[in-house]
Parts: sequence; structure tokens; C-alpha cells
Amino acid sequence: MIFARAPQLGRVKTRLVPPLTPRSALAFHIACLESTAHLAASLPRRIEKWLYLTSGPTAAHRGLGLPSSLRIGKQFGSNLGKRLERAFRDRFRGGAERVVVIGTDSPLLSSGRLRQAFSALERAQAVLGPARDGGFYLIGLRAWRGRIEGLFAGVEWGGPRAFLHVRARLRAAGLRVALLPPSYDVDTAAEMAHLKRDLQRSRKRHLAPLRAWLRRTGTF
Repeated sequence: MIFARAPQLGRVKTRLVPPLTPRSALAFHIACLESTAHLAASLPRRIEKWLYLTSGPTAAHRGLGLPSSLRIGKQFGSNLGKRLERAFRDRFRGGAERVVVIGTDSPLLSSGRLRQAFSALERAQAVLGPARDGGFYLIGLRAWRGRIEGLFAGVEWGGPRAFLHVRARLRAAGLRVALLPPSYDVDTAAEMAHLKRDLQRSRKRHLAPLRAWLRRTGTF
């Protein structure tokens, strides 16, 4: 599952304004979303791919360059924890045995890293990919008999200790937690500069939307 904000002007990548303008931030968000969607689509066909947006289908959503294999869902809940709980519950009820969630702030993730997450869930009941800013770029769960409701209660989302809080909540629920190598989110101007340098070195096909955005901005 990809968790993403719906592409709406002034509602996305706000921490990057400035240096970006609201319109450029929207274009950057769309490029990240499309690149992440193509990353998910590169996984084997037997894996269902979902995009969960913060609002239902809109004209902006219909105009995105999304793979046809991607199903669209809507996030429900007053905070990220409740929205994750609802989405995990829905996918498990739909028959999924292992569910991995990523955002769109780490578009340079590889399909190999996603496969690593699914493999980790064969021996552990949860998997986390820590981000260098104290958050996390990936979370996954294996279906189990415990209650999902309230699993993420009390987590301070968006703060520098979000990863530690989530790991503690998972362990308190009695789940074995596997950890992936750390990576970075693109939330600041410094992280965007890091992303641009990495894009210049990477030839990953799913990053074509991001490369096109950077060319339009005059970076390449």
C-alpha cells in the first residue's frame, strides 16, 4: 500500500515552501507519487498494489500517470495511526497475509527493499524501515489474531521519535519487529538536494516522473 496525500494545491510538501512555490511543490508531490506508484507496479503480479489517498477520487487524481495495476482506496481516521489501522484491517479482511505500507517521501527505494520487507515478515510479525529524521519510511505487518484497533495509539506522528514510539507500540502488542536499513525522507531543502544528487547517479526506471520534473525545473 502507498499512503499519500491527495494532490491539492497548498496541501502537499508544505515544509518545502519555500524554497519551492506552492505550485512547484504540488508538481513535485505528483512526481514523487507517480514514481512511487511505478515502483510498486514493478513488484510481482501476485502482490496486490493499492494507493490510499486522503480523499476520494478527484479530477487531479484521474489526471495522474498511474499504472493500471494500482487499486485506489481512501484513508479513514482522524490521525495517521487510525488511518493505518483501518487500512491494515481492511487488507487483512480482504485475505492478505502480509501487508507493507510506504509513503511517497522516499521515492528512491528499490523493489529489492520492498521484497526484503515481505521476506522479513516470514520470520517476524512486523517490519519497520527507519528514516534518518526519526520517522520511518516503511511499515509492514503479518496477519495475526490480535486487535489492530488501538495498535498505534499515543504515537507522536511527524516528530523525531515517531519510529521509537511505533516500535515500542508494536513490541508492547507482543509482535516481533524486524528492522530494515535506514533511509531518508524528502521533507526539507537539504533532503531535496540529497535526492537530486542521488537521481543523477540512479538509472531506476520508476524514477522517470521525478527526472522529468527536475528537468522542467532546470536542474538537469
